[in-house]
Amino acid sequence: MDTIESIPFRRGPFTIAGVRYENAGAVPFRIWMRVLGAMIGEKLEKRRTRIHLSELDADGLEDIGLTVDQANREIRKSLPFFERHR
Repeated sequence: MDTIESIPFRRGPFTIAGVRYENAGAVPFRIWMRVLGAMIGEKLEKRRTRIHLSELDADGLEDIGLTVDQANREIRKSLPFFERHR
């Protein structure tokens, strides 16, 4: 696995919501806030679905094609101290 230092920082032009910007400094602050809001919303949605996943029993998990171990691994991504009560 690569370290974070090996991830290249994008320096050239890029597009946000169909608008092309020449560099990160050209993007208005309000756009960055909208991007941040969208990212936070996505994280919260994943957390909500993992909480719903934690409420399923073994039969419910089988219905959606997951084992208990697979579900527990996914749930722990948002709820690191999760323990399923059997």
